[in-house]
Amino acid sequence: MKRVLHVGPVESRGGMQATIRHHLKHPPADWNTESINTHVDGSILAKINAWRIAKKELKSRLKNNPPDVVHIHTATSYSWWRKIRAVKMCISAKVPVVLQIHAGNFNTFLLNSNSVRTNFFKITSHSLVTPVALTPRHKREIGLDNMQVIGSPAPPIREISTLDRNPNLMILLARPSPIKGHQLAIKITQELRTRGHDVHLHLSGVSPDHKWIGELGPEQGIHARGWLTGEQKDELLTTAGLLLIPSDYEGMPVAAMEALSCGLPVVASPSCQGILGDGGAIIENLDYNVWADAIEEILKDTACWEKMASAGPVSVTRQTPEMLGKQWAELYQNSLQEAIE
Repeated sequence: MKRVLHVGPVESRGGMQATIRHHLKHPPADWNTESINTHVDGSILAKINAWRIAKKELKSRLKNNPPDVVHIHTATSYSWWRKIRAVKMCISAKVPVVLQIHAGNFNTFLLNSNSVRTNFFKITSHSLVTPVALTPRHKREIGLDNMQVIGSPAPPIREISTLDRNPNLMILLARPSPIKGHQLAIKITQELRTRGHDVHLHLSGVSPDHKWIGELGPEQGIHARGWLTGEQKDELLTTAGLLLIPSDYEGMPVAAMEALSCGLPVVASPSCQGILGDGGAIIENLDYNVWADAIEEILKDTACWEKMASAGPVSVTRQTPEMLGKQWAELYQNSLQEAIE
C-alpha cells in the first residue's frame, strides 16, 4: 500500500477541513492516507504554534519515514505562505507534491502581488509538483496550463422526498467571511418577508450576537446558528428548501456538493457557474432585489423547485467518493511516475 500525507487545516472549521476529512475517510484504492494539521481556530499565537508543530512534524516525516506523495491544501494569504514552505520542504526531500488550490479568489490573490505570482508559477513548474484546481473555470482564472482539475467531494447520494422539505426554509452554510454573503442573504430574507413570504433563513458561522445580526432574530426570520454540529447541519440539509450561496468568490463549495447530493436545490452567485447542473439556479448579480425576485419565482413554481431537487444528485455523480477515489489514485500514480522520470 502506498501512502499519501495530507497537509492542511485538518482540525479547523471550513471547506478545506471537510475535504481533507473526506480524503481520510475515503482513501483511493491501494493508498493509505495520513495527515498533518497546520491550523487551529483560536488566537494568533495558537495559529503560529500549530504551524510550528506541523512544520516540525513534516520535517521529521520527510526525513525518517517519507510518504510516497504529499498532498498539500492551500487557500490564500497566510495559508499560502505556510504551504509554500511545506512544498519547498518536500522538494528538498525529493517527495512528489500535489498542491491543491481551494480558494475561489486565488487568481485575484495572484494579481495583487508580484512576489506571490512569481513564487506560485515558479514552484508549480517544478517536476515534483502537480497543481490542482477545483473546476475548469477555476483553472482558467488562475491561468496555469499544467493544472489538473478535480472538484470537491460530495457525500454519498441520498434520496430525500420533497414532502419532507420546507420550501420556505433557506440555509447558508459558510464561515463568517464578508465574501460569503451572510449580509446579502439577510437582506434577501427581509425583502421576501416584506412581500408576504414566511421565509426563514438559518445561518451557520455567525452567532446571535454577531454584528451582522444586530437585533434580528427568529421573529424576523433570521436564525444565527453559530458553528453547527454534524447532526445539526444534516438536519438542515435534509429539511430545508433552498441552500443560498451568494458568495463573491468560490472554488467548488463543499456545501453545494452536500446539498445537491441529497436533493436540496441551490441558488448561487456566478461563482458557482458550471457546477450545479439542473440542481440549482445561478443569479447573475449580487443585488438583493434580483435575488428576491428569483427566489420568489421558485417559491411560486413548485414544479420547478421539485425538478431542481430531483436533478441535484445527478449533477454530482462525478463527485461521489468512488469517482473521486479513482481520479485521485490516477493523479497520485502519475505524480509518482513523473518524479521517477
